[in-house]
Amino acid sequence: MPPDGRAERQLYLALYVAPVHYDHPLVRICLQRCMEVVGAAEHDDRWDTWWSNNRIGSYGRLRAVKTFASAWLSDGELDLESLNTASEEERFGALHERPVWTELPQCEYLDGAQLLLITGNLQRAREALNIKKKFLRVRQYYEWTVRFLDLVDRPEPDRDALIDHLDPYFDLVRDPYFNGETGEEGGSHFSLPLLRLRLALMRWIYIERQPIAGNWRHVIEQIGY
Repeated sequence: MPPDGRAERQLYLALYVAPVHYDHPLVRICLQRCMEVVGAAEHDDRWDTWWSNNRIGSYGRLRAVKTFASAWLSDGELDLESLNTASEEERFGALHERPVWTELPQCEYLDGAQLLLITGNLQRAREALNIKKKFLRVRQYYEWTVRFLDLVDRPEPDRDALIDHLDPYFDLVRDPYFNGETGEEGGSHFSLPLLRLRLALMRWIYIERQPIAGNWRHVIEQIGY
């Protein structure tokens, strides 16, 4: 398994505990372990051998996990340049390193596009979402993301409209009993803990309109159900 999956697992564990018990020692232990995995993986020779088939996409996911975990650990701001780079890598991997355009690469591509919404790179996000590809296997996820971009990409975004759009979807995704299947065609989701984190960050940035630094407790508490 490429190391992005191992690093993600540590971040997942922190995201399971923190929304209901933010100060539990396991949260910091998992975040620190996540950074240890990332640190070891960044210079591992296996990127050119065992992990080469999906090297760029996997490295993009590793970069995104590192960026989230590092900022959370320090209660600091996100490294926007790093997230923009991770977005490019994740989307490249989904388009060019996966053999078939199934639910997984479609979802990975949209995951990468959402990173651009977090960084505020809205023009690039629109270009990314306007590619000549169909997202039939994750249609709901795609349509929701496009609509969110439409709502924030205007001179004065309507906060109430954003709440009406984001909160019902966030409620669905952050439900601990939600397994990623909506029961509708095109309703699959992967990597739910990271999706919850991205939505929490998007909510904090565009609805609460507060800085991330110094507020990670409040960002994460939004995930609690």
